[in-house]
Amino acid sequence: MKKIVVVGSSNTDMVVKTNRLPVPGETILGGSFFMNQGGKGANQAVAVARLGGNVSFISKVGNDIFGKQSLEAYQVEGINTRYVFSDNTNPSGVALISVDDSGENCIVVASGANASLSPENIDEAMDEIASGSIVLMQLETPLDTVEYVAKNAFSKGLKIILNPAPANELNAFLFEKLYMITPNETEAEILSGIRVTDLESAGEAARIINEKGVKI
Repeated sequence: MKKIVVVGSSNTDMVVKTNRLPVPGETILGGSFFMNQGGKGANQAVAVARLGGNVSFISKVGNDIFGKQSLEAYQVEGINTRYVFSDNTNPSGVALISVDDSGENCIVVASGANASLSPENIDEAMDEIASGSIVLMQLETPLDTVEYVAKNAFSKGLKIILNPAPANELNAFLFEKLYMITPNETEAEILSGIRVTDLESAGEAARIINEKGVKI
């Protein structure tokens, strides 16, 4: 089975569900709380594993209880975690999430160890990356690391798929390394300069992004 390599973020999501979101300075009682593993990179890796794919996850967590719990959870999912690095300086990434009854949410992310996933880490995992056929990435780790992975994976003939979230501007050379990009309407507007409000504007934004070098 061909291997999919995910390079990206690992977070612990702490979620409070409540009737409504508080206004600044307000405290609301009566919410329910749950905690689970998250992060856009981890979500990609788990999705691949649950679909029966052969997946390796390259990430960085803190040397703390959240990092250890995340690592165990990924292993239970059948994900290869050999290159989930441990950071002895920074804590694991954490997302604090409030969700109201209508599904509206408010999220604050402390990147922690995700922000220290470096090109040097990628060098350690390069043989694992080269053994894959597809690389999945997002933008919750440093952009220079994303670019470094893209450059090296592209040179080895791998297909690179990027979820450009959180929304950010990208350097021109990165588009040329991508096989596929999956922006939502906000991200598409940032990448193309076209405000996406309907199918026609979405198509125009997609055309502009495609002309930057993305294969499909």
